[in-house]
Amino acid sequence: MRFLLLLIMTSAVVPAEAQEFSLLQADSLRHELTNTSDNYTRVKTLIHLAEYHIWKKGELAINLDSANACLTEADRLNRIVQSKELAGHQLLMKGFMLTEQGKRKEGQATVMQSIPLLQKSNSQRLLGLAYFELQAFYNYSDSSQSRERIRITGLAVKAFHQAGDKVLEGWALTTLGDLHSIQEEYAVSNEYLLQAVAIYEAIGHKKTQDAYELLGRNCNNQGDYRRAFEYALLALKAAKATNDSSMQMATINNLLGSLYRNAGRAEISISYYHEGLTVALQHKDGPNALLMAYVLGRTYLDLHQSRKALEVLDAIPRGLLDSSNARVKALMGMVYMDGYYVWKQQEKAYKYAVILEKLIEENTLAAEWANRVCIALVKYHLNEHDIAKARLYLDKCMTVSLLPTSPEWVSRYDISYKVDSAEGNYRAAFYDLLKYKTQDDLLHNDVKTRQFQQLDVEYETSKKVDSISLLTQKTNLQATNLRQAHLIRNITMIGIVLALVVIGLLYRQYQLKQRNNKTMAIKNEHLEHLVTEKEWLLQEVNHRVKNNLQTIVSLLELQSDSLSGDAHFALQTSQNRVYATSLLYQKLYRTENVSSVNMKVYITELVQHLQDALGSSTFVTVTLDISPIELDVSQGVPLGLIINEIITNSFKYAFDQTILYPEIVVTFSIEHGVASLVIKDNGIGFPYAGKDNFGTGLQLVKGLTGNINGEAFIVSNNGTFIKIMFLPKGSPTSEMQNSTPSEIFSL
Repeated sequence: MRFLLLLIMTSAVVPAEAQEFSLLQADSLRHELTNTSDNYTRVKTLIHLAEYHIWKKGELAINLDSANACLTEADRLNRIVQSKELAGHQLLMKGFMLTEQGKRKEGQATVMQSIPLLQKSNSQRLLGLAYFELQAFYNYSDSSQSRERIRITGLAVKAFHQAGDKVLEGWALTTLGDLHSIQEEYAVSNEYLLQAVAIYEAIGHKKTQDAYELLGRNCNNQGDYRRAFEYALLALKAAKATNDSSMQMATINNLLGSLYRNAGRAEISISYYHEGLTVALQHKDGPNALLMAYVLGRTYLDLHQSRKALEVLDAIPRGLLDSSNARVKALMGMVYMDGYYVWKQQEKAYKYAVILEKLIEENTLAAEWANRVCIALVKYHLNEHDIAKARLYLDKCMTVSLLPTSPEWVSRYDISYKVDSAEGNYRAAFYDLLKYKTQDDLLHNDVKTRQFQQLDVEYETSKKVDSISLLTQKTNLQATNLRQAHLIRNITMIGIVLALVVIGLLYRQYQLKQRNNKTMAIKNEHLEHLVTEKEWLLQEVNHRVKNNLQTIVSLLELQSDSLSGDAHFALQTSQNRVYATSLLYQKLYRTENVSSVNMKVYITELVQHLQDALGSSTFVTVTLDISPIELDVSQGVPLGLIINEIITNSFKYAFDQTILYPEIVVTFSIEHGVASLVIKDNGIGFPYAGKDNFGTGLQLVKGLTGNINGEAFIVSNNGTFIKIMFLPKGSPTSEMQNSTPSEIFSL
């Protein structure tokens, strides 16, 4: 989103506080021009009227014609007055006007002519405006021009400071911070931005969202996610307080959406992305609307909501987009290709895959977008079992220069592992997998940190609100005490003595209470420390268990590569069983609750793994309807193994050539305190569905169901229907014990 932020910063070259005159002020200037004969005053008034017409909204051509007429007359009169300050001011306004007309070279030359005249005058404010306008003519994407732009902006800061104009000094410091941020000099950038915030706070200036947003982006780039959240929330608060409806609302919402998404809170990030997209569409800003629609679409795809991802792109009016632009094609192509593929519309997905391949051949994309397009094409061709093309685009991806610590770089290990595995190069795949797991753990630890830091920000905000409430209560209490003092003054001496005795007793009781509270606070702090230490140790145990199980999975995978037939499948089945347990422990150590796991997330990832491992994801549709239920680990592990066995059996035995549209449906919910797992398919079923007549896999399912004190019901009729019912830990046992199997089954 750097492109969007730069567009906002460069489109407002001079701050609004230095640009606009009100209609009432303009009428006053016209009146003064009519009623004065002093040429100096007339020249100054004409220049201010030109300013009014230059920055007036609406009817651009007419406004600029009026401004040109005022400046021409001012130039004529100033030849009589011979004022260098007015001559410099007139040239500066002419430079603004030429720039507004699109004549940038003429505008730059005119502004440069004004600077020597203004340097000789006493108007540091006008000199600062001239420097500020001049810096905008330099290209920030060119290294030498960017350095010159930084130098000139520094001169503007110095001039505004000498003029005592704090608002313009703060704006120039914010721009200087942005320019250093573009050069990835984040520490220097933060210094200037914090100076701007300090100036704004000193004068009570409310429009601080520019500085806060840039601080948030800098901290995000530096890995200081706690401060990134804090500054982003402050930027949003400042924007709402000033009723900001500009495109900056889009960039602020996008920053918050990205922070929440990286913290694993995709459902929260979606609301911020939607808000940013709405602002961009209101401003009819097609390129940036598409950019935000892309991140929103990718978030929906990550949540397996492909239809919504496509709807987001479809909602953008095509008249706002340049269909010939390479980045527009790339953004739309990636979302449409993945969305249609997941939605089982392969022909439409192929159409966009061809468009993306052509973009890579033309080599017109920036590095980060070329990398993303190549990875998208590798995944697409792997799903299509076109290994040669997958390798081709992986090799192209590896030629794109990226930072080794970026998430895009880490994702290359994952995609390399999959391509090497598909080619049969298992040794290379094994090392790619180890690299990916190591780097992925580091990234997820960062995400974990972000989640804690986000809670810290929310806690600090809540604490400030509570402090304000407490101060209000104290103020009200003081007022009540004052009224009581007036009353006490009017009662008898006996009443005063009694009142003093009561107050003394209350004060003594208050002191005792304070001492007790302090003692309790110390004990509570010690207990909290012990609980925190215990949870940390348990998380560490879960982490080590997960790593050991992952190592076993990798070893089983290597061993299975040398086998075939039933032996290969048996090892693969064992590998999937171990993976089911490993995935659960992975969820445990990545969440704050170390004793239970969210079954919606766990079952979704487990089923996706089984689809990938069994190689049937393109032939069998798996539909999930999983409630976000937190389940104890003692029940989660057997349940994961049950799901693994049933789905593995369905993939292996349920479908033959007579089943045109093979489908597996998995639901998990709780009703009336009873947990219910249902897995059914529309396959050929099996003939031995009697009570005790099962194969090894279903016998294992029966045994695991007994481990969680549950009941298993298996029906083979037009497919296979399996229902597992059990009481979650902590549920009342009477309900299931007092019900017959048929009654429970009908729930």
